Amino acid sequence: MLVAVPLTEKNFSERVREAKEKGADLVELRVDQFEKTDTEYVEERVKEVKETGLGVILTVRSPEEGGRKVGNRREIFEKVAPLCDYADIELSSREMIIPVRNAVTRGGGKLIVSFHNFDLTPPNWILREVLREGHRYGGIPKVAVRANSYEDVARLLCVGNQEKYEKILISMGDIGRVSRVAGYVFGSVITYAALGESLAPGQLPLEEVVKLRELLYK
Repeated sequence: MLVAVPLTEKNFSERVREAKEKGADLVELRVDQFEKTDTEYVEERVKEVKETGLGVILTVRSPEEGGRKVGNRREIFEKVAPLCDYADIELSSREMIIPVRNAVTRGGGKLIVSFHNFDLTPPNWILREVLREGHRYGGIPKVAVRANSYEDVARLLCVGNQEKYEKILISMGDIGRVSRVAGYVFGSVITYAALGESLAPGQLPLEEVVKLRELLYK
């Protein structure tokens, strides 16, 4: 299980060093939260992370799924994704999935095809189809949905476990916090942890996730 830390521009260099020191594997660049989004600037942030030995997930989240509008979004993916280990594009941005996949794989990285529901955990058949559709695009499907009960958490993890390929499974919210560590048992390959302020509901602090990974999975 790889541990990723989502970062904005705020105290960027300091927080990258802290992520490395505290045991993260990846930094997720939430470019949709950046003030400066020109490709040269984003490329410099990628290189800064890579110099520490950490991997990079490039994310420019759409407004429809919790991000902010970025005018040069496509250009960022096309020019910066080849420098990254992963590029994350929403399943709902279907017109961009193939170009983003081609860009990130050109540099030897992997595509993440993400789906978010901040209100509920959909029925099992929807979860299953979302996972399979992301996989059909040649990506790692990422499903992040709000858990309103522990049954919701169990459904997501069990449906995900039935799909035998790399995937990312996240139950959001306080009830879903257990999924951020337990997901690994059900085939989830990346979890996201907070360094300071959380960018998603239910993220655990980085130190706790690293400690639990060592305790449970060493």
